[in-house]
Amino acid sequence: MKRIIYEVGRWPCYLHREARGLEMASPVDSPLLQFQDELFERLYAGEAELLPEGAQDGRWAEWAKAVHQACEQLPAFHRLADETRGDADAAALAVEELVDQLGDSIQKLESEQPKDDEVRRAIRVGTGVASAAIEELRDAMAGLAQVMLPGTSGQERRNGEGRPNVGLALKLRSDPRLRRIAKLAGRFTRIAEHKRRTKVRHGAEEITDVELGNDVGRLLPSELVKLRHPRLHKLALRDLVERKAMQYALSGKDRLGKGPLVLLLDRSGSMEGDKDTWSMAVALALAGVAQAEGRTFGLVAFTNQVEYEAVIRPGERLSEDALNLGCCGDTNIDRAVERGLELVEQHPGRIQEADLVLITDGVSIPDRAVELKTRASKLGATILGIGIGVERQNLEPWCDVIETITDLDTVADGAANALFTGRN
Repeated sequence: MKRIIYEVGRWPCYLHREARGLEMASPVDSPLLQFQDELFERLYAGEAELLPEGAQDGRWAEWAKAVHQACEQLPAFHRLADETRGDADAAALAVEELVDQLGDSIQKLESEQPKDDEVRRAIRVGTGVASAAIEELRDAMAGLAQVMLPGTSGQERRNGEGRPNVGLALKLRSDPRLRRIAKLAGRFTRIAEHKRRTKVRHGAEEITDVELGNDVGRLLPSELVKLRHPRLHKLALRDLVERKAMQYALSGKDRLGKGPLVLLLDRSGSMEGDKDTWSMAVALALAGVAQAEGRTFGLVAFTNQVEYEAVIRPGERLSEDALNLGCCGDTNIDRAVERGLELVEQHPGRIQEADLVLITDGVSIPDRAVELKTRASKLGATILGIGIGVERQNLEPWCDVIETITDLDTVADGAANALFTGRN
């Protein structure tokens, strides 16, 4: 499709406009939109076909050439192109940021040709802003990996047949609550992955074998001798760098098992706002933990009754409905725990290793707490309570382990250990 100085393919034009929620490209597009299609092509595909001189836009060609040339000369632009290559959402976001920075240059076209140094400065600033925005977008999209959103499917579609996550980036930019949930979920997922990678080491209790690695604290005596030997010292260092040194393999007991993981999520009126987004982000991170460990994940949203529930098995994802649960009404923890235990019974897996996680900011009358806790014990289910701004004693009737939360921008280390590795 003819643009200002480049011929841009219809497919890149389609991807660009779709990612930004714009009208589909046409020959009567404004010069600014045509230029943005060209910029997208360069970021997404890496190259574009130059039009013959006579076919280029007479009024805008000189400016477009100057901007494209400035981009070509800036290493920052090439780094940005490496980040966006083949990623339509990232390339579209980068175009938005770059054009925003070029705003003054575009306005000057009415009266004068913008100076080259002004254009280069705008592009340099724009690439930095775009890179930061892309990183945030990817974190957010990673945070929503456990949710089945419009345009996603179990089998991703390929170019020519559509593409996965259609409109997701646009929705993230236009929905502040979803963007906040996704951002926190991405952060919490990274914390969970780190905790899971290190939990065996922290829980190590006994030597079970010998393995290759580079943990100096677990090296065999023969390897330690090499480090002090004048001739074998460099060989020992090489083995450490290449993770080929002989070391003890340690194993330990881990309370968090591979049975069902059921989250009891308070949706009462007092949870509205930051508590809502924080708890939903934790829900997505826990769903990711369950997937990584091959566990069935259950979600029970409750007020004074069960408002919503979902059960997803390994390889499945939550419905988008889970993200849109409102907050209203009172809190009945008895009812939530009872339903959580019923789900454990219905989806037993390895029953002796089931876990229930209760997230609430409320107080509830513990009429049946003793009965429910006894029932959980018989099922081999551990109940972890996460209290948002409430005292520990308010959750003690139901919970085996309790953590309290005050900072809704992160997950404190104690709560992260309890949530993501099952240790208090």
